Amino acid sequence: MNKLIIKFFDKIIIVLLGFVGLSSIVYSCAKYGMILPEFEIKGVVTDKTTAKPIQNIRIIREQHDDTLYTNSKGEYASKFWGGRYSLIERENPIHLKVEDIDGEANGGDFETQEIDVKFTEADLVKKGRGDKTPDIYVKKQNIQLEHKK
Repeated sequence: MNKLIIKFFDKIIIVLLGFVGLSSIVYSCAKYGMILPEFEIKGVVTDKTTAKPIQNIRIIREQHDDTLYTNSKGEYASKFWGGRYSLIERENPIHLKVEDIDGEANGGDFETQEIDVKFTEADLVKKGRGDKTPDIYVKKQNIQLEHKK
């Protein structure tokens, strides 16, 4: 009987120690933060026939509910951290939807284009220092739009 009670309490102690260990991991992540990789997609949107930059083009980064617009030089840039797009998930491309929102006002009425962008080790521009600074990846993705027919 005593052996059964001792085995029962041993199991309870092991479970409690497991919770203590897990809580210390959670506490350290909350206190110090997790270092996640930083990603950036940037580039220039141009007219395919004239090679001129196009302003006011909307670019939607669908997985992250991020919308951005090209400036007067046709440039765009989007930074995000690895939470939902970690190194493990790099196999899955980032989906961009590129669309003209003002028609003829920016030099033409352009077709909507959808692009998948994948990060690779070649896009690593700065290696992080373990738990101090993140890895930084930059992908240059220039986009050429065609006029609607």
